Amino acid sequence: MSPADGPYAPAVDGAGTDDARIAALLSRHTYEEVSRIIGKSRGTVWRTAMRLGVRKHEDRIRQRRDDRRREQEEFLKSMLDQTAKSDVLDFFAGLPDDSIAAHISSPPYNLNKQYGAGPSADAMRYTYFHGWLQQTVSEMARTVTPGGVVCLNTGKTRDWTEHLLPMDVMLFEDLRRSGLTFQTRIVWTVPHGLTPANRPADRYETILVFSKGEPRFNSNAARIPQKQPGKRAFKGPNKGNLSGNPYGAAPTDVWSDIPTVRHNHPERAFGAHPAQFPVALAKRLVLLYTLPGETVCDAFCGSGSTPVAAIETGRHFTGADLFYEDLRAKRIANAKLDSFSPLTGVTDESVAVWQAEARRVDLRAEPVTAAKEAAQQREFVLV
Repeated sequence: MSPADGPYAPAVDGAGTDDARIAALLSRHTYEEVSRIIGKSRGTVWRTAMRLGVRKHEDRIRQRRDDRRREQEEFLKSMLDQTAKSDVLDFFAGLPDDSIAAHISSPPYNLNKQYGAGPSADAMRYTYFHGWLQQTVSEMARTVTPGGVVCLNTGKTRDWTEHLLPMDVMLFEDLRRSGLTFQTRIVWTVPHGLTPANRPADRYETILVFSKGEPRFNSNAARIPQKQPGKRAFKGPNKGNLSGNPYGAAPTDVWSDIPTVRHNHPERAFGAHPAQFPVALAKRLVLLYTLPGETVCDAFCGSGSTPVAAIETGRHFTGADLFYEDLRAKRIANAKLDSFSPLTGVTDESVAVWQAEARRVDLRAEPVTAAKEAAQQREFVLV
C-alpha cells in the first residue's frame, strides 16, 4: 500500500470527507480494499459509491440502462395503435418510464369467469391475485407520465376466507404506496345484474382515479345538464347575472347514464366477451384526463373497448390481453374518429337561456401586421 492510499490519503472535492476519500480510492481499488483502508464496512462503501454515482463499472451500468430505455422506446413505438397478445407484466416490462398519459382498465375480479381458453385465468389464490395486481399497479405508476392518471374500474372479489371484498378497498393503499395521488372515486351505477338471496343486489362498480402529480382535468367533456339553467346570482358582483356555466353543471362522481354491455348491445356486434367494458365509460375518462395525440393504455384490453374509445377521440392507444385477440382486432378495425365532440351538459333549454342573454358587441377593427399574423399562425399550430 502506498502512503497516498493510507488513512491520510488526500481527498478530492471534499477536504477530508469520507465521501471524497471513497470516491478517490474506488478509482484504483476494489470495494473490499477501500473498506480495509478507511475502516468501514463494505456495505457502507458500496452505498456511498451508489449515492455518489461512482460504483465500479458505473459507465457499464449506465450504458445498460440507456440501452434498456432505447429498447423500451422502440417497443412502445412498434406497439402504438396496436395491442399485444401478452401477459400483463411481460407487456409492462417493454414500456419505458413516464410514457403513458392514462392507464384506463378494468382488471379481472377473480370470480371464476371463463376468459377464452384460460380456465384458471380468473381463479387464482387470493394472495397470488393480490400480489399480481400489486405488481401491475406498480408498473402503471412507473410508466404513467407526470400529470397522467391511472383509472381502474373495480367490483368485488373474494378474499382468502371466500368472503366478498371490494377491490377498490384492496387496491387503494397499493396505489398510494406506488407514489400516486388519489383524485376521486367514481361510482358507476348499473341497472341490471344478479340478485343474491341474502344481501342487496350489486348495482354499482367503482372507478379509482389516481395521478402522478397534478393531473389535467377537462371538465367540459363530462358536464351534465343544469337543473335550473335560468338561475341567477342573488348577491355579489354578479348579482342578477346567470350563475351557471353555459356548458352545463360540473361533472360529479356518480355516473348513472352509461349502461352495461348486455347480450343485445350494439357493441357485441363482432362477438361476445364475459365482462365487456362499455366504450362510453372509457371514452369519458379519456376525454376528462387526456388531450388529442396522447397515448392511452389498457393492460387488460379484452374486447378492445378502450382502444375504440381512443380512436374515436383522436388519441393513440396500446395494450395487452391474453384472450379475444380476433374480437379486439375486428372492433379496432371498424372504429372511426368522431366527426364532432358532444357537449353533454348543453340542452335546448340552456341554449335558449344563454341566447336570450346575448348582446351585440362592436369592436373596433385593427390592422394586423405581418409579424402579428405570423405569431398567430404559430400559436394556432402549437394549440
